[in-house]
Amino acid sequence: MSLSLRTLRLVTRPSVSTLGLHARPMAFPAMTTRAYATNKNQGKQILLRDHGVFANYIPPETSPSIGDFARWRLTKWRNLKNSVQNMLSVGLIKYKSQYDKWNSGKFLTEAEQAYIDMNDAFARGDRDLLEEVCLDAMYTNMKNQIKTRTNVRWAWQYHGEAETPRIVCVRCLGTGGVSKDGFSVGQVTVRMHTKQSMAVYDKKNRLVGGDPNKIHNVLEYVVFQKTISDPEDIWRVYGKIAATDMPSSS
Repeated sequence: MSLSLRTLRLVTRPSVSTLGLHARPMAFPAMTTRAYATNKNQGKQILLRDHGVFANYIPPETSPSIGDFARWRLTKWRNLKNSVQNMLSVGLIKYKSQYDKWNSGKFLTEAEQAYIDMNDAFARGDRDLLEEVCLDAMYTNMKNQIKTRTNVRWAWQYHGEAETPRIVCVRCLGTGGVSKDGFSVGQVTVRMHTKQSMAVYDKKNRLVGGDPNKIHNVLEYVVFQKTISDPEDIWRVYGKIAATDMPSSS
């Protein structure tokens, strides 16, 4: 499979979908770049890439009081179970990654930029960039939302981190057991807490929604996926988990 690289401009911008607006933004100064391998020649892998979210567990923002012992004990058990599964999955990813060794710091840097690139592309209606940053289900969802926009443009901006991005869940599944060979996929859920602003303008450039000067703190849990056994694959956005979702008991 040939590898096609595209240099992407990173512009200052925030999470559009969370602000509940639908339109297209103005351009902002480029700050850095990231290269993405194109999805266009990976049609044979489409059926293999949509595995669903392996684990939808989100650690609670605050732990229950020990006075509510039943909930406190259940939360501690779930957090411990998730931590053990995270450790085992990171070890499996490291073991099976014959092409690009796992590094959490490097991953978080790439994940944060992919998240920003996704939101920028969504705001501008850039379907080509969305297709490179997102996997199939996420891309289709955002593309369909873009199609609903008429006679408006979105302008949004990224104002930095409210908190440092943090890995909350890691899973790795595949074939081949403990062998390094065989098909394997990794998913990592990242807690993204960022500062963003958003505005919508009509075709006469009149503000019809949002406020470009009002900064929102946006909290999202973003799932990234990569086919570990594919030397040409990179981490892409698979989907999001709602922060209000209750952790599963499994």
